[in-house]
Amino acid sequence: MRSHFPLLLSLTLLALPTWAQDAPAPPPEETPEQPVAPDPPAEPGDETPAPGPDVPPLRQEKPDPANESASDQAAAVVVEHPDELKRIESALERIVAERKRLRGPDAVSVRDQKVAFDSSQLSPQLEPRSELWGLTLREGIEAALTNNPDYLLALLDARAAAEAIPQARAAFDPVIGFTGTYAESRPPFFSNNPFTGLPPGLSVASTRSMNLQTTIRQLLPTGTQLQLSYNESRLRTENVFSLNPSYTPSLRFDVTQPLLRGRGLDVNLAALRNARNTARQSEANLANTYMQAVLAVEQAYWDLILTEEQLRSQKQGLDSALQLLRDTRKLRKFGYAIPLDVTIAKAGVASRREGVIVAESNLEAARDQIVRLTRPSSDAGKWSLLVVPVDQPNLIPEPQLDPAGQIQQALKRRPDYYGAQLALDNARRDLLVAENNALPSVNFIGSWTQEGLGGQHHSAWSALGEGRFYTWSVGVQVELPLFLRQERAAERQAKFQLERAEVNLRTIEANVVLEVRAAIRNIRTAKARIEAARTSRILARQRLAATRKKVENGAAVPRDVLDDLTEVANAEAAEVQAYVNYRLAVSQLRQATGTLLDDWLSILDPSVRRALERMQED
Repeated sequence: MRSHFPLLLSLTLLALPTWAQDAPAPPPEETPEQPVAPDPPAEPGDETPAPGPDVPPLRQEKPDPANESASDQAAAVVVEHPDELKRIESALERIVAERKRLRGPDAVSVRDQKVAFDSSQLSPQLEPRSELWGLTLREGIEAALTNNPDYLLALLDARAAAEAIPQARAAFDPVIGFTGTYAESRPPFFSNNPFTGLPPGLSVASTRSMNLQTTIRQLLPTGTQLQLSYNESRLRTENVFSLNPSYTPSLRFDVTQPLLRGRGLDVNLAALRNARNTARQSEANLANTYMQAVLAVEQAYWDLILTEEQLRSQKQGLDSALQLLRDTRKLRKFGYAIPLDVTIAKAGVASRREGVIVAESNLEAARDQIVRLTRPSSDAGKWSLLVVPVDQPNLIPEPQLDPAGQIQQALKRRPDYYGAQLALDNARRDLLVAENNALPSVNFIGSWTQEGLGGQHHSAWSALGEGRFYTWSVGVQVELPLFLRQERAAERQAKFQLERAEVNLRTIEANVVLEVRAAIRNIRTAKARIEAARTSRILARQRLAATRKKVENGAAVPRDVLDDLTEVANAEAAEVQAYVNYRLAVSQLRQATGTLLDDWLSILDPSVRRALERMQED
């Protein structure tokens, strides 16, 4: 009982009322005066007043005006606001009274309601995890890149964007057309010539014609439009002065060359080049999506490790709290502890149990997340897997940390920066096309027609082949809208889009620099935190052992042990978190520099490999 006297004394002092703690201390005992040796004579100019009732024996310093001003300001600060407390209390009482009135007199408050749950409803596991799945980090990343439907969507988008290239190229494909017509007509015919054999006056000379036409046309990248047409017609008429039947074959060649609007390779190939850049942008976005996927899987994998360690730490804290409760009950049984000690120990057990429940729920959520990222969506039994992470967040060789060099590397290999460059190239080309569309439409046109005529097919073709019967023409075609509202508005819009693309490129470049620097800083910080966390964990355990000895000797209370248990659990979790942060910082640096996919090229889509190779070449 004597060893626990300090504990009882401390609890007694804590239980004293305020007036007892604030009571004045007893006056000090009087001691006889001791003879004081006389002071040596002072030098001239060095006189100081002798100690007396108005002068303290110590040397007085000059008052500091700044300290006096700060003291005055501190004394003038008012921290008590009773009116505010009364207003809040009145508002709370009003809310409680209104709730009772609305809910009725039989309403039960949250704290007064009875709680009785089935034990099966207290587990965070939604279903039993019956099948074990040992998973390494590399296996998890490979499974995610292969099975996750989120990344399949990005792959399909990239493949769909690639189909825009042949669509744009189709504008320069030759087009062939066929036209066939048959016509019959009975126009009025006035005859006053007796040699026609027709009676004078109105008569009818019916005709029947059949026409076949074949056309081939093509647009060249220079803007030139070419068209070749072959036409053959057969005409039968009742006119005795006409060749009946008559065959008229003809061969026609037309050319149209724009001189202002629509002229040149840059304008006519703009759609094809933009489509190619858009497809490359989609491939770059796919590569960026895969980078984020690798980092997301690694984050989920280490989160699973971390939540498992947190559950273990919380479990150890609960075990220690239960042991403390058992020891305190034994001390209480033999009279070495008071009921308050048992209550404190019980409160510690309840608090640690809540921490275990939260940690177990976090572990289940982490398992669901890793399963969601790595298993196919069609796998109905994936939620019953108990994922066991094989790898641990051990230290790996530190990459070379060169901010300037790695920033340059990032600007060459980052998919988002490469995509912004392609968008800027497209914006410049769109502006070129918009400026060209604002020009007048001035076209050079020319045509050449070779014709033949005969009563039979072979005679008509022979006449066509002789080349004696032809028609040609050249000219200029001019077309200009009066106000050019649409063209000028499109040109201004293209300028704004170009400015936006330039700003976006500068923004991404600034973000790249910031992310690389932050990743390098995170690596260094994580290394420092590993050392600090390890030291903190060792010291926390030593402090816990010392506190337990103090409790046994009566120099500390059980609450101190509970506090130290919390510190130990936090220190152990912080140490694992430091290792996880280091591994993630290394991966984030590789993502920031655009090299995160170098280890996974063998399982990625070929378009991603082409995109990464193209970035290094450009």
